[in-house]
Amino acid sequence: MRRVLARRYHLAKLSRTAVLVIISLAAISPLRSFANTSTNPVGNNDPLWMRLPFHQDGGITDIEKYATAQVQPEYPQTAQKYRIEGTVSVQVAVNKDGKVTKAEFKRGHSVFKTASLEAAKQWQFKSPDNGDMQGTISFTFKLKS
Repeated sequence: MRRVLARRYHLAKLSRTAVLVIISLAAISPLRSFANTSTNPVGNNDPLWMRLPFHQDGGITDIEKYATAQVQPEYPQTAQKYRIEGTVSVQVAVNKDGKVTKAEFKRGHSVFKTASLEAAKQWQFKSPDNGDMQGTISFTFKLKS
């Protein structure tokens, strides 16, 4: 029994030593980036990239300014009952006629999902110059005091 315990203690001591060696080597080794900046010179942290009106997924962030008809969602009864508030994001695809062809719930409390999707599908936009466009619509649900 003593031999088993001694062996476990020795292995634990070796494991701690190995971890310390690995951490030390990682600390003194040169940092490497996993991003290939030669093929993607504009990264997400680049100030110029942040000023562009596009999401990473290719949608326009301020698509709402192109809207010709905006429908606000009704406040869900469940959300009113439990006094739930919040902001939701819905990504929409708009065809060449300016009508919403697809709406996808992206972010927000799930209690607002149905109401925000129904409202987003009723929006209409200026006809895009180059065919279809996509972007994100934000809805804010705030209870009246």
